[in-house]
Amino acid sequence: MMSFRFQKRIRVAPGIRVNLSKRGISTSVGRRGGTVSVGRRGVHGNVGLPGTGLSYRTKLNKKGSSKASSSTKASNQSASGANQEQIDVRWDDSIQDVRFYKGDGIALSEDESKAVRRAFKEDLTAIYEEKADEINERTARLLRLHQDAFDEEIPLEECMTEGIHDQPEAPSFQTFYDQRMADVTGTFSFFDRLLHLLPSKKQELHQIVNGDAQMQFTEAKTDYEETIRSLKEEQEHRQKLMTRVKEGDTEAMEEWSLIYLDELDFPLETDVDFHIPQPDTAYVDVDLPNPDKVPVKEAEVLKSGKLKITEKTQRDQRDHYARLAGGTALYLASYFFAYLPTVHCVVVSGYQQVLNEGTGHEDDVYIYSVKIDQDTFRSLNLDQVHPFSALEQFDHRINATKTFVLKEIDPFAPE
Repeated sequence: MMSFRFQKRIRVAPGIRVNLSKRGISTSVGRRGGTVSVGRRGVHGNVGLPGTGLSYRTKLNKKGSSKASSSTKASNQSASGANQEQIDVRWDDSIQDVRFYKGDGIALSEDESKAVRRAFKEDLTAIYEEKADEINERTARLLRLHQDAFDEEIPLEECMTEGIHDQPEAPSFQTFYDQRMADVTGTFSFFDRLLHLLPSKKQELHQIVNGDAQMQFTEAKTDYEETIRSLKEEQEHRQKLMTRVKEGDTEAMEEWSLIYLDELDFPLETDVDFHIPQPDTAYVDVDLPNPDKVPVKEAEVLKSGKLKITEKTQRDQRDHYARLAGGTALYLASYFFAYLPTVHCVVVSGYQQVLNEGTGHEDDVYIYSVKIDQDTFRSLNLDQVHPFSALEQFDHRINATKTFVLKEIDPFAPE
């Protein structure tokens, strides 16, 4: 097992924004036609099929199991043999198709299933198309990573507020008072309401509600003032940091990089280590996902309306992994060029874990190391290049066959 070459490390991952509150952590990711929700019971994708009355719910973080992982409820049409009752349509990874269940969880017979397929043919085709898109998108994101590279240097002033929450609204005592009064009187019986029309009871109620509201308001005001103070301190810190970054202060450049690397939307969870030994050069080590983490399935909906899922050829799998590896290098280099104006060369080295049969432990094995200079990088047509082949345009250490069998190399080290 190799030790980390550089001390600065951060984990980049797919673009899930996390919202923190006193009630805990919740996350959500929206996309056209669907959402992802995260809670104590796991991660689920919810896809609505417009005009069908169906919704497609998939548990996203369920570990490889042959159990049904998706379900659709259909009750807006009748199907012979199904007695017009609600039908659950569940995706089953073991057969790469849907299964049908009655509302009580009992599976439909073969004849009943055929009847449902006939009645819901268009709806099922929509589900298959959604499933095919889901499967193919897993690969597509990996293959186009280099096309998402940062185009130009980003004005640092525009970065100042990235990742900083908007200033909260100041709390209002009247809001707390009105809410507390509504809570208390909401439990009153008819008799209680009549009783509190009396001036003495009305005054007593006011004092109780006023005291409770004052406590809540004081706590909220303290939180508000602390938040405002923290935001101001962070903004002042970033302002000073930005000035040092422009001057080429390497310590400030590393801290600045850590702030914004955390905001990257990366297709797979990845560890990035980096070091900036001088103002014009950054060294980056990226812990590449192992090849077995890259999707091997591809899908299409046939003219018959059926879903066809196949496994990529070994050659395609190697090509796609090479594209991910090369795209990662180009994408990370573009980040440092964009956020650090004095950097003109980014040395990116990618490694993966390989089992050492002599020790029984995994070793970090480097498969490329590239000195990416900014001028050459900007000259690339990223929409057309093969991202791994593009690495050969730079000073590089790569040992790969034409079919992208990637072999171990010794990475560049800071001079």
